[in-house]
Amino acid sequence: MTNQEKKQQRVNLGIEFEDAKDEFLHLREKALSLADHLDEVTTMVRINANHKPTAADFTADSELANRLGPEHQTVLSFEEIGRLIEGLRGARKKLFNLAERKSQLSSNNGSSVNVPFD
Repeated sequence: MTNQEKKQQRVNLGIEFEDAKDEFLHLREKALSLADHLDEVTTMVRINANHKPTAADFTADSELANRLGPEHQTVLSFEEIGRLIEGLRGARKKLFNLAERKSQLSSNNGSSVNVPFD
C-alpha cells in the first residue's frame, strides 16, 4: 500500500468518525430533551397527586397550570423511546469501533489517539 493510499485511508476514517460522532451527539441531545419532557410530566403528576382538595384547585388558572402541553404528548411513546435508546446504542457502538480502528491506524505510525466521547 502506498503512502498516499494510507493517508487517504486515514482521511476517510477520520471523516467517517466525525460523522458518527455528530450522529451520536444529535441523538444524545434528542434523548436529553425527551428526558427533560419526561421530568416535566412526572413532576406534574406528583404535584397533582399531592394537591389537597381546595376551592383554588378548580379555578381557571389552576386548570391551565395543570394541563400538559402538546410537546408532552409524544413523551410517553414507548416505541419512540425504544428506537431512540437503540439508536444511541448503535451510534455508541459505531463510534467506539471507529475510534478503535483510528487508534490502530495511528499506533502503526508510532502515535496513539485518545478519543473523547464527551
